[in-house]
Formats: sequence, structure tokens, C-alpha cells
Amino acid sequence: MQNSLYKIYNASAGSGKTYTLAKSYLKIILAKENAANYREILAITFTNKAVNEMKERIINSLLQFGNVTDAASAPPMFLNIAEELNLDTTTLQKRAKKVLKEILHNYAFFDVSTIDKFTHRLIRTFAKDLKLPQNFEVVLDTNLLLSEAVDRLVSKAGIDPTLTQVLIAFAIEKANEDKSWDVSKDIFDMGRELLFKEKYQSALEELSTKNIADFGQLKKLLKAKIKALETKITQAAQTNLNLMEENGLEITDFYRNWFSKFMVDVAELNSNINFTAAWKQDFENTTLYTKTLSEDKKATIDSLHATFNSHFQIIKESFFELSFLKNAYKNIVPLTVLNALQQEIKNLELERDEIPLATFNAIISKEIKNQPVPFIYERLGEKYRHYFIDEFQDTSELQWENLIPLIGNALEGIDEKGNKGSLLLVGDAKQAIYRWRGGKAEQFLNLINKTKDPFVVSPEVENLPANYRSYDEVIKFNNNFFTAISPNINNTIYKTLFENGNNQKTNSLKGGYVQLSFIDEEDKNENELYCNEVLKTIQKVVALHHPLKDICILVRDKKNGVLLAEFLSENKIPIISSETLLLNSNPRVNFLINLLKYSVDTDDLEAAYAILLFLSTASENIHQYINNNLKNLEEHLDKQYGFNFNTLRQSSVYDGFELAIKVFNLVADSDAYVTYLLDEVIDVEYKQGASATLFLSYWEKKKESLSISAPNAMNAVQIMTIHKSKGLEFPVVIFPFANSHIYKEIKPKMWVPINSDEFNGFDQLLINKNKEVVNYNEAAEAIYNDENEKLELDAFNVLYVALTRAVKNLFIISKKEYSSKNSEPKLDYYSGLFIKYLMQMGMWDDAKLEYAFGTLNLNTANASTPTEEQTIKFQYSYKERSSFKIVTKSGMLWDTTVEAALSKGNTIHYLLSLIETENDIASSFEQLVQKGSINEKDVASLKSKVLAIIQHPELNEYYTQNITVKNEAEIITKNGIILRPDRIVFDTNNNSATIIDYKTGSRNITYQDQINSYAQALEEMNYTINKKIIVYINDDITPEFI
Repeated sequence: MQNSLYKIYNASAGSGKTYTLAKSYLKIILAKENAANYREILAITFTNKAVNEMKERIINSLLQFGNVTDAASAPPMFLNIAEELNLDTTTLQKRAKKVLKEILHNYAFFDVSTIDKFTHRLIRTFAKDLKLPQNFEVVLDTNLLLSEAVDRLVSKAGIDPTLTQVLIAFAIEKANEDKSWDVSKDIFDMGRELLFKEKYQSALEELSTKNIADFGQLKKLLKAKIKALETKITQAAQTNLNLMEENGLEITDFYRNWFSKFMVDVAELNSNINFTAAWKQDFENTTLYTKTLSEDKKATIDSLHATFNSHFQIIKESFFELSFLKNAYKNIVPLTVLNALQQEIKNLELERDEIPLATFNAIISKEIKNQPVPFIYERLGEKYRHYFIDEFQDTSELQWENLIPLIGNALEGIDEKGNKGSLLLVGDAKQAIYRWRGGKAEQFLNLINKTKDPFVVSPEVENLPANYRSYDEVIKFNNNFFTAISPNINNTIYKTLFENGNNQKTNSLKGGYVQLSFIDEEDKNENELYCNEVLKTIQKVVALHHPLKDICILVRDKKNGVLLAEFLSENKIPIISSETLLLNSNPRVNFLINLLKYSVDTDDLEAAYAILLFLSTASENIHQYINNNLKNLEEHLDKQYGFNFNTLRQSSVYDGFELAIKVFNLVADSDAYVTYLLDEVIDVEYKQGASATLFLSYWEKKKESLSISAPNAMNAVQIMTIHKSKGLEFPVVIFPFANSHIYKEIKPKMWVPINSDEFNGFDQLLINKNKEVVNYNEAAEAIYNDENEKLELDAFNVLYVALTRAVKNLFIISKKEYSSKNSEPKLDYYSGLFIKYLMQMGMWDDAKLEYAFGTLNLNTANASTPTEEQTIKFQYSYKERSSFKIVTKSGMLWDTTVEAALSKGNTIHYLLSLIETENDIASSFEQLVQKGSINEKDVASLKSKVLAIIQHPELNEYYTQNITVKNEAEIITKNGIILRPDRIVFDTNNNSATIIDYKTGSRNITYQDQINSYAQALEEMNYTINKKIIVYINDDITPEFI
């Protein structure tokens, strides 16, 4: 960076920020002869796609530069860098070649990374200091972790009496709100909204120190405060009513009975009490009587007005305090459940050595950030002198604060050669649409406006002036539109951002087309109208020789994308959308899942029906076929296809699916959906186990998100959300349903600070967010207004991102509607902004539904030849062959310590499954030696270990003669779940049982949950449980009696 060590580029949509970043990076690594200085650069962005794009741009540029023979044939960037670095063509060419070679030979040091990958690396480096396990696993899917925590929490109902009462109270509250009785879903939704979000971390941390009893005490305190305020309010109202009566005043003596009736309502604490009427806003100066009232009564009311006002103000102030407390009281039970859920998540993390990615920044902020910077660099093994941060507007507060010490050290210090470091930030606050993920546009605005800066060095701010993406008509429309609507933004800083940030210069691409159309509000079936308009637009574009793959339909809500996908599919328009890419949308995948479901629960007639429906052919009488075979599905599949359900039950899920694919000929050549499904199965089996119930549980939690990657060469219309489209561009963009509510929120909540001395040590309370909040107190009003201003910015930003994705043609489909009060545009909806803009332009005609900017021309661009996708033929393992045998274990084959230990543990486990009494030991060992499962030389040590278990003084009685034993016997619970305890010893005299489960390694609380589930299943079968024993098989044998 030639002019400044600290530079900020304010980069609007399409302004060439990737080019600018790449050029700045290349200038640093080509400025000196030493090629290794790329190791001193850390470039950070936010997606893997952006990382790959930047790396590719840098490598390709170096390759091009290295092939330059003369200035005449050199690319423009080469000439720019040569001029700015004052280098001749030959020198720059040689340096580029040398740097490229150096990077390719040391690619691991080519540090272009996502912010998450860098924080992961930082935490991994300091794992020991943080007392984290060195092999901790990163949780990317917090929804799955959350779902498991919810299941564990709900499973404690009936076991933990205190928690049970809280869960019952939560269920009743949801039922009273006309919600479902599905408590798990409600808890999950609440957890997803409030946990794992950076902005709530401080509140959640404070909660983690509380227990259920603390919340119970807080609830009692709030109830007492509410009762006291209700008494205060009713007494004040009754005092005013008594004054009226004592002074001979009637209800009808007051203007329209407003004040007198309001006092009656307050005295009775009616539910319709509010302070919205104008006379209540300025009660002190409001005349309370009519002109026709007698003079003596007027005089009486005037003399009492000050007293009335005194009590009225008490009522008003107390009412809003009461409303706040009632709001908080309604959230105590959800807050208690949220805290319990948070504890379950922590337990899961500790048990599994897992850390959610979402918590990385909080860990660094607390534990690492304040370490001396040289020490951090020493641990990282690198010392960065130059920092690049892309998409800075999406950086969260903690992410930025964690980087500040490292960047400050580079900017404000010098290296051993006397050189200072540098910082380059690139961003656009108008494209900050990830606030829900922690992104904070205000940080970028503070830096570019120079109102807040953490460094001694002052930044040089530069706007990238031109748009290199779009045709000029699209650029002009967006410049004019966003400048015109900016006065509708209430926050001054945000308003200035849109006023000054939409003056982009055009490029050499002339022409382009923008169409703004409206559906009529008179027609109530608006979804159908939107869909028809989209279809008509696609047909119009295709008629002008645009291939379907040029078209992208952007939606703000996923449900609208689903609706459009179904509609266009019905109208034979090929589409690619997140829904069509879901594994769950593929019939062959669903067939395999239903086979697995039926194998676990033969009473699942829904799964049986789906299996038969898939197998039925068009020529058959489908209903007759299903009816004939629904009750004898296993027999039918065995006879008709040679598929045996018992084989599926006895196999791992992967092997079972592979067998079904072969038997039913599901994949003739290649199938991405089935392949992706098998990949998921392998992943689950590796992490959790090969149980069918485990995989089905995982599937139910993940089926709405598991998907294949979009095929690049497919000629189809794309449908995607605006958030997913960020950073992308398309020749033709259609934006239907362009009528979002600017302040739309779904069940919003907010944290309000309180005086902890008055609320049992709690310093924040959770409340429902609504308009009434502004009257609670100054803090609540400030938080509410700030949140609404941010909602406003986010809505404008989403609209900006949507309208700036188009290269050539942009079609906006909104709704023609006015405010019911004054027939003015509804400016809190996108439609109102579009109509207002057209009015300002003098174009609005109430009878017209379509407006054009520019001319829609024939597409003359050469259609790219579709690239033929390589087909990878599906490969079967054929493990069912009789000749296929695994004669040894991997631990023995490779002789690795860990594998050998695992193998030994598994072998002992298997041996114990063969042994009922001590007399079975010899035959069991003989059997395993013959199979090749163990070597002859290992028999002695293994036998010693088995005898140590069987002859253990606390266990010996469960391996004697004349006992009834079930080893590895399956138990099917009443819910259809299959359990398999290691050993059950029955006492037939009193119908009781002892459960023994074998484990290796250290104690784990989940093992207790597991053995308790076995006990519960046996109790449901009317067995009495004698003992529950977990036997830990390590160097010593340690029985744990539960």
C-alpha cells in the first residue's frame, strides 16, 4: 500500500473489491526481492468460496505476470503495479515467477483464510492453556447440538421433580398461547433464537451462575412487586373516584365520560387499559368537561384537576412499571428452561470434547486476546506484518476486538529491518445483511467516518467509484432509487450512508433494462399472481434468447422460494433451488430411509405404504398393489425381490443401504443424492455408531438441511434467498414478493438491564419486544429504538443486495397497495418505497402496473457450450459375497498403539458376549482363534483380563452356574426403539434383573443415561431391577453400581 499503511476501501456493489484486494496483496509480495514476505500477510474473509476466489486470483495473476514478455502484451494490473512500484517489466516478471514458485512449494504458508479458520487455529494453539482437550472437535452445526440437548432436557421430565415442574409450566404456557403441545419444538426454537448469538453472550453468562431455585425466587419477587403495583394503581384510581363522589360529581359530568370511565376501568384493573389517547398524553392541560356543564361543577372539576393529575401520573408511571414486570414475569419460565438448556449443552460439550464454532470468539476474547502479542505470534509460529480484511461490514464486535491487538502491533511497531506493518479493510455497510450472525455494520461506519478508531495511525479512506458489474441502466436505476428513498431512514448516519453511497459511475456496458411491476391489491390471491408474473417474465426473457441458467429468482423468505419452485416445476420450467437439492426431495433416498424405518418398527404402516408406492409401476393398479402387500411387506419383498429385512437389521446402516441399492437396482449409473446419503451414513457411523435408530434420529433432525451441491452445467432457473446471493451476479434477476415489511420480526425478545440489588442479583431480564416497551424506562426505550433503527438498516441493505445482483436485466415484482387511512404509499413496506420513488419521478399512474427503465433487447452474447459433466459410476463393495472375509483387525494389521488398544477392547467385549458362565471361556477363545479374530499369542493376556472380570469379588455371582443370562439381547421399547444391553442376569424367582454394561476408558455420565434407559425398558416389561452395573475395563477392573 503505497500511500498509506492503513487504508479502507468503501466498496459498493460491483466495484471490483476482489481486484483491489488482489492488487494490494500483489504489490506487497512483489515490492521486494525477498519472495518469502507473503508469509507475513494474513488475508481474512468470511466464506470458503471467497477464500478460493482470492487465492485463485492471486495465483493466476502471478502466473500471467511470470509469462509477460513485453509491456505491450502485459495485463493492465501488471502495468499498474509496475508503475506504482517503479519497476521495469523484466524485473516484475522475474519476481512474479519467483514468488509463484515459492508460494506453490510452501502453500501452507499462503495465509488466505476465513475468520473462523483463523480463530480455530488460535484456539487450537492455546488449547493446553485453556485446559481444552488437544483433540477437541469443532461443532459447525449448532442446530444438531441444540436438538440433542433439548432431547436430553425433556427426557429428564419425570426424573428430576423440580425440572419436571418447570417443563410442565412451560408446556401449559405454550398451550394457553394456542401453541402446540410439542414442548421440544418450542424449546428448540427458543434456544435457536437466543443461544449461540454473540449479542446475548453477556446476559447468558450471567444466567449460567443461576439455578432453578434462583429463578423460582425471582418469580416470587416479581409476583409480589406486581401485586404491590396493582394495589397502588387501584388505590390511586379509587381515590379519584372518591373525590368525584365526595364533590357531587357524576360520571356524565366529564367530557364524553372519558376520564371518569377510565378511572373506573383502572380501579377494576380491566385488561383494556392504555395511555394512547391524546388526552392521556397531556392530561395536565386537558379540559375535563364540556362547555354545557354548569359553572359550579366546572369550578369544582378545575379545583380538583391538580389532585386528579397527581393520581393520574401515579397510575401512568406505575402502569408502565407494572407492564414491564408482567412482561418479564411471563418470560421467567422460558428463561428457566433456557438456562437449563444452556447447562445441557455445556454438559454435552464437556462429555464429547466439543466446542461450537459460535463460541470461539468469546473464548479468545476472555482468555487469549490480552496475552502479550509477541507470545501469541510465537505460539502461532508466524508473525504477521500485513493484514487484509474483506467484507469487513460482516465482522462481529468480538471478532474485530480479538484482531485489534495483533493488527495494532503490526501498525504501531517496526520489524528488525525498520519496516512498519499495514492494514487494508474492504467493506460496504450497505451490504451488511448478517446481523443475525453477529455482523456489525456500525464498526465499519465508525471507521470510514473516523468517529471511532482503535489505532494510533489514522486511516486513509477511499471510495471505489465505478460499478464494473452491471449495464448502465441498472446502475442508474439503483443510484436514483436508493438516493430517493434514503430520507425514509430515521437514523442520520444510516441515511447519509444511502444518500452518499449511491453515486456509482457507469462502465463501458451500455444499455440494460429494469422493469418495476405491481400485482393489484384488489386481487386477494396474491401468491398466484406473483407466480404467474414470474412465469411470464421467464418466458419473455427466454424468447429473447437468454438460456435459463442466466436467470436467478431472488426471494427474501424461504417459503416463497418453495412456492415458486413447485409452481415452476408444474409448468415444466427446469429449476435449481435449495429445496430441489435436498436429499429429502429425492424418491430413492426416501425409499432407503423408509426401508430403514420399517426394519426398526414393523408397525410403521406409513413407511410400508411409501415403500410400496415407490415400487409400484404405472401399469399396475397401484392401490390394489399396496392394499395386497401392506400387511405382509417383508414376505412380499423377499419373494418378489429377494430382499430380506433380517439381513438389513443385522447389517450396519451403510451395508444395509448398499444391499438395498443393489437388490432394487436404485442406481443404474450414477446418483449424487444416493452417494451423498451414503457419505452422511459413514459420517454418523464414524462419530456415533452404526445403529439404525441413531441414524434415523440424526436424519429427522437434519433432513431439512442435508443437500447436494448445485450442478454447474445445468441449464435451469436458479431460485435462492437474497442472503445466499450476496457476492454473486446473474445476467437476469427476477425479484418477486418484493413487499417485505421493514420492521418484520418473528416473536422478538430483548434483554433489559435492571438494578440487581432490587431483583435478587439478576442484572438483566428477558422480555417480549413490542411498541409498549418504549414506555417502560429510559434504558428499555433506548434499546427498542436502537433495535428498530438496525432493523430499518438491515431491511434497506437486503433490498440493496437484491437489486445489485443483476448484470443486464432486473425485474422487480411488488404489490400495489396504499395506507387505508390516507391512500398514501405504505412506507414501512418495500412496495411503498417503490411507489413513492415513481411518484417522485413523476411516473406513477394509478391505472398502470408496469414501468420500464431502458430497453429489453435480444441477447446477442454467445451462449456458452454446456460442459459435459463427468459421471462417476456408483461402486458396490459386494461385502455380501461368501468369499469376502475380514480375517484381521486394523490394529493388528498396522500395529498402531491406539488401534491396538481399541481392537483389544472390542475383542474383550465380543468375548464377553459369548460367555454366560466361566465354563464358556475355553470354547469362546477357541472359536475366535479359528476365525482369525485373535492371535494365539494374545490368548493368555486376554484370558487373564476376562477372568479378572468374571472372578471379580463384586461381579462373580453374575457368572455362576444355574443363572439365566441374555448377552447382547435386543429390547424393543414401547416407542419402537431397539436397545441392546451387554448382559442381563435374570432372577426367575422374583422376576427381577441385573443389568451389566461393559465400557473402556474413563467414567462418563452418558453411560449412566444409557444403562438407565435399559432399566426403564425392563421395568416397562414388569421386571424389578436389582442392580445396574457399569464395568470399566482398563488396566484395572472397576465396577460402578448405579
